[in-house]
Amino acid sequence: MDLITIKTFQFPSEVTVAKSFLEMEGITVYLRNYTASQLSYSIGNIEMQVAEEDYDRAKRTLIIGGFATPKDFQQ
Repeated sequence: MDLITIKTFQFPSEVTVAKSFLEMEGITVYLRNYTASQLSYSIGNIEMQVAEEDYDRAKRTLIIGGFATPKDFQQ
């Protein structure tokens, strides 16, 4: 399974609500650097990742939930 980083957070407290929101929609979320950021609050760069096949649905869900805007996903 290929994972895609959908959003990056600076603080662990920011991640939990967005993660729960995605999981309520049936989207499995993986967090990279989360534990390290909890241990040392200065690390940041917590990557929220989803499976490649869930990316579009996760993107829409983050926008609907107010955790992101469409502009956040423009390249």
